[in-house]
Amino acid sequence: MGGKDWIFISDAHLSGNDSNEIKRFVSFLKSEREKLDSLIVLGDLFEFFFGFKPSIWNKKSYLFPDYKPIFEEFQNLYERGIKIKYFEGNHDFSLNSFFSRQLDIEVEVYPDGSEEILGGKRTFIAHGDLSNPNDYRYRIFRLALKNRLTYGFIQILGPNISCRIAKILSKRSYRKFHEEVKYESHPSFKKFAKKKFLEGYEIVILGHSHYPEWIEEIIEGKRFIYFNVGDWMTHRSFLRYSPPDKFFLSRWEDG
Repeated sequence: MGGKDWIFISDAHLSGNDSNEIKRFVSFLKSEREKLDSLIVLGDLFEFFFGFKPSIWNKKSYLFPDYKPIFEEFQNLYERGIKIKYFEGNHDFSLNSFFSRQLDIEVEVYPDGSEEILGGKRTFIAHGDLSNPNDYRYRIFRLALKNRLTYGFIQILGPNISCRIAKILSKRSYRKFHEEVKYESHPSFKKFAKKKFLEGYEIVILGHSHYPEWIEEIIEGKRFIYFNVGDWMTHRSFLRYSPPDKFFLSRWEDG
């Protein structure tokens, strides 16, 4: 059976520094409204995103005013019956109840990967930052960031201080990882996908690499597919799934 499309997008790293980038992304979402069933965000949509809650220090929840146009469009999509799933990346923290509490919309939030059935095939979906099992430094760093103790500390610091610190760290990260367009991905992503194939998944969809790719592999006569959505930040890339079984790795052109 046919149906409306699923759109997968990752690594926009949007911030308040460039309002035009946010406008472009909102324009993209608006252009997809009529044919969209589900929007799947594979993490790092924003440069820093934390689910702040009301506290003694902060009487109101923090809504990230620079991100308001995107949140408003999420509400528009939700009101149209479009499902939204958000897979936390390495710039996303403690989002579990953020959307229902702040925006009064239901968004499925996944701190790690999850399984879907697309076109009758078992599909593994994740941000992809844990694809390299040998990157011990990053894994330790991630554990230090993504835990209740750190979340509690960020909550105590409050949005003003936390966002300032995040901007400093983001500038360093940008210089190190994002200044140049990537022309190839790290082999760990393909190895991770093959591992998932051997676990019984037929499709693997990841982000994080900032490099869009589509790789098909035949194992014992059976077809497997690995997609990396790439990034919105430099490639404007996204993955479209059109039921029952069509996939398109595409690039959005403004206008």
